[in-house]
Parts: sequence; structure tokens; C-alpha cells
Amino acid sequence: MEHINDDTLQAYIGDILSEVDRERIEEHLATCDRCLDNYFDVVDQWSLEAPSLSEDFTDQTFDQILKKQVMPTSERVSSPSSRKKSTLLHYSIAAGLTLFLMFSGVFQQMMQVFDEDSLRQQPSISDQIVKQTSKWLDQGIKLKGEDTNE
Repeated sequence: MEHINDDTLQAYIGDILSEVDRERIEEHLATCDRCLDNYFDVVDQWSLEAPSLSEDFTDQTFDQILKKQVMPTSERVSSPSSRKKSTLLHYSIAAGLTLFLMFSGVFQQMMQVFDEDSLRQQPSISDQIVKQTSKWLDQGIKLKGEDTNE
């Protein structure tokens, strides 16, 4: 395939080519370094020629925003019926999500995890203290017995 000219690359960048032509150009750019470099040059030119924002664009935008009157949140009044509908909607969503989780087996899997943990129960702290104290007493009795034998 021959190299892609600048006009075609500009049309490609401007997204005015057909899908078939775009795919053909993309395939060529993937294999031809010269055209890829040319593409980057055209993109740089394209971005330099793009219209830039005026210096006071930000100020104008903020002025327009401030001119619009937005009703403060405290003044927004919702009727009791819309509050009831909203509450009912929230409860319905929560119930639906709960049913979904229940039927998908999430809670069952959680129970299996807890059951496995309960099977691997550690001895209680008081049992551990009693065992450790018994060991110390046994060691103390052995040491005392050795001292009296000497």
C-alpha cells in the first residue's frame, strides 16, 4: 500500500471517513512507521489550529452560573405523598435485593463459613489459663521434690 497523504489523515482525525477507510488506515498505521510519524505531525498541527478558549471564558462561565437562580435545598418542599412513595421505593429495593441475595445462595454460603469456624473452636481462655496454671504447679512440685531429695 502506498503512503497516506495529509488530507486523508486530516479526514481520519476529523472522523469523516467511512468505517472501511478508517480500518484500512488503522491497519496501515500499525505497519508503516513513516505514516505513523506523519499522523503524529498532522495531529500536532490539528491541535494547534483548534480554536482556543478566550482568556475570560472562566469568568463568563461563572457569571452565567451565578445568574441562574437555584432553589436552595432547605426551600425544596416535598409533599407527604412523594415522601411515602420514596420510602416505599427504598423498602421495595431493599426487599428485592434481600430476596435476590437469599435465592442466589449468598446467605447459605455465609452460614457455611460460620459453621466451619464453629467446628474449629479454640479452647476457651479460662481453659487455657487452668492448663497453664496446672503446668506451672506441676513444674513447681517437681522442682521442690528435687530440692528435698538433694
